[in-house]
Amino acid sequence: MKLYLKKVIMLILVLAAAQSFAITSSEIYSDGTRAFNSARWQEAEEIFARFIETWPDHILKPKALYYKTIAATRNMTGSINKTLADNAAIWRSELSQLQTELPGQDLTELKVAIDIANRYNEKPDWNSLGNLNPVELKHYLQRNWHPDATSEPMAALAWSNDWLKKHSSPMDPDLESRIQLIRARAFWQILLSPLSLCANSDILKLWRCWPVHEHLQKALDRGFATGDPELKKQIALLGYHFDFFKGRGLIGISTASLKSRWYSYLSERGINHQEAWCPK
Repeated sequence: MKLYLKKVIMLILVLAAAQSFAITSSEIYSDGTRAFNSARWQEAEEIFARFIETWPDHILKPKALYYKTIAATRNMTGSINKTLADNAAIWRSELSQLQTELPGQDLTELKVAIDIANRYNEKPDWNSLGNLNPVELKHYLQRNWHPDATSEPMAALAWSNDWLKKHSSPMDPDLESRIQLIRARAFWQILLSPLSLCANSDILKLWRCWPVHEHLQKALDRGFATGDPELKKQIALLGYHFDFFKGRGLIGISTASLKSRWYSYLSERGINHQEAWCPK
């Protein structure tokens, strides 16, 4: 009997202690709003989710749902990165298993996917693609994991020139078409940018990429010949606009800089001709 009484007393003391340390709904809600106001979006989302789950009928539930949802949308990049990181961890484990169980299987595509998932928020650069072998590069380009050729046309050409020199043997048609599309977009951007075309002419001649309009035509022709239907469509659209402007004498070998009041304004405030690319 005494033992039973002691257990009852202990249970009462434990419940009393728990009650004294219990976290109230208002405290949880306050924690959530503090996290939200401090732009700690993931923390705010988790706190308000716990609030809604614990007190589904609370008068503040609609406001909690509002804060939770807004925090989630503002944490979109973090959520995407977390999902990709979780997937990468799973794929990495499966890759290890496959390497053991299927030693002869080509797992390049899986390795590329893991790499992209691990650095989703990183901006790809041409240098990171420079040392890839053809199989690896194909998987990266199929996922559009490369810089925008129209934003960095000279860098795109430098990369493609170097890579093609290192891999001169016949390559996969899909890969060749994708490289030629990158080159065509770079040449197109250069042609549309008279200041940069003139300023970079010596470099382009050194690279044997002159005249630019002839090399654009070669890239279009080769890319169209080796591409799949989707790539052919993209190349054909660019080729149409090239023919349209060329047919009106707007594109040729002239590198004379057009002088205008706009050019005078830009010159007064400083302009780097080599980077004066045509607006998109």
